[in-house]
Amino acid sequence: MDDICIVGGGAAGMTMAIVAKRENPACRIVLVEKNDKLGKKLYATGNGRCNVGNTRGPGIQPVLAFFDSLSLLTYEEEEGRLYPRSQQAASVVEALEREMKQLGIRWILNREAVEVAGSPYAFTIKLDDGSTIQSRLLGMTTGGKAAPQFGTTGEGFRLARNLGHTVNRLAPVLMPISCEGDFLDVKGVRLQGKASLWKDGSLVAEESGEVQFTEDGLSGICIFDLTRFLKLEEGERPEEGFRRYTIILDGLPEMNHETLSNYLKKRRALLGKSPGYWILHSIVPTKLIPLIFDRAGILGKSKESAREISDEELNRLAGCLKELFFTVTGGKGWKAAQATAGGVPLEELDPETMESLKVPGLYLAGEITDSDQPCGGYNLQMAWIQGMKAGKAMGSFLNNSK
Repeated sequence: MDDICIVGGGAAGMTMAIVAKRENPACRIVLVEKNDKLGKKLYATGNGRCNVGNTRGPGIQPVLAFFDSLSLLTYEEEEGRLYPRSQQAASVVEALEREMKQLGIRWILNREAVEVAGSPYAFTIKLDDGSTIQSRLLGMTTGGKAAPQFGTTGEGFRLARNLGHTVNRLAPVLMPISCEGDFLDVKGVRLQGKASLWKDGSLVAEESGEVQFTEDGLSGICIFDLTRFLKLEEGERPEEGFRRYTIILDGLPEMNHETLSNYLKKRRALLGKSPGYWILHSIVPTKLIPLIFDRAGILGKSKESAREISDEELNRLAGCLKELFFTVTGGKGWKAAQATAGGVPLEELDPETMESLKVPGLYLAGEITDSDQPCGGYNLQMAWIQGMKAGKAMGSFLNNSK
C-alpha cells in the first residue's frame, strides 16, 4: 500500500506531492496522470509563457519561496503578473519534474482513475487498465472542465460526488463572449476603456483595460473577467438566460458625458468642411468610428462635412462613446475557457489543510474546488497555495501516525 496517491498531475497535484514528500521523506507517493506528460495544461498558460502567479494576490510569499526552492527564477511584469524568467512554460514543468525525481516520487502516465472508493485513511483507486492502487491518503487534483483539449474533461467531479461531496454548478469562465450583431468589420480592433456587465438593468460588475472585438462578439482580459459573473439560473435556457445580460463599453472613461459632448463641439468647429468621421479621429480606433456613428443613428453624416452635424447629434455620439451597448448571446464554451466556475464547495474542506470534512484522509486542491479567480495568474496561484497546504497536511499526518 502506498501512503499517498494523487490523482492529477497538474500544478496542484505536483505541488502536493513535492511538499508532502519534503514533509515526510519516508512516505511512498504515487501520482496518476491521464495524459502522456505531466503539466500538459501548464504548457499552454500565458500564451506558452506560463503566468505562474501575481504579486498582488494573497499568499504570494509562500508561493515565491516554493519557486525559489525549485530553483525557478521568476520576474514581474505589469499589474503584478509573474512569469518564469526564461519566458517558457516548459521551465515550470521541468522544475517540478526534476524535484519529483530527486525526491523519489513515482508517477504513472496515460492512466485515468475511473473509480475511487474508500473509508477514512484507506482508499482504492481503480485505473482504466483494470489495475488498482491502495493508499492511506488520497489527493484529488484532477482539474476542471475548461480547455478539454488538454485532458481536463471533468471526470474528477464524478469521483468527488461518488465519495459524498457536493459539486456546485459548473460553468466555463475567462473566455470570449458572443453578442447580438455582426462585428466582422471591426474584428481585431482593440479599445482601451471600461467594460461593465449588467443583468436586467442592474450593474453586476465592471472592469477596466483593453477590450478586443471578434467577428461575433467581444474578447480581452476585461471581458474574460466579467464572464465569471455570467450565471444562468437553474433550469434557465442559455439562449434566453444570456440575453438578460448586457455589456456596456465606455471608450473614454476619463471624461463625463457633458465634458465629452462639449469637446466634440470644439472639434466640429475646428474641422469645418472636413468629413464628419474626423470628429472621432484619434479618440477611438479608426475602424470603430462607423460603428459608433451607426449606433448614434447618423452613419450618413460620417462622410458629410463635420459642420453639418447638429448639437443633438454630437450629444448622441458622446452618448455612444460613453455607453456602447452589446446584448450577450452566449459564452464561447469549455474549449475557449481558461477556468471552471463551480466544483466542490470550499465549505466542505478544511481551509488550512484542504482535507475533506466528509471523508477523512481525502484532500482536494486546484480547479476541482469551487475557487475560480480572475485573469492575471491568480488561478495558478490558488493551485500552488492549495497544493502546498494539502501536501504539508498529508506529510504531517503521516509523521504523527507512525
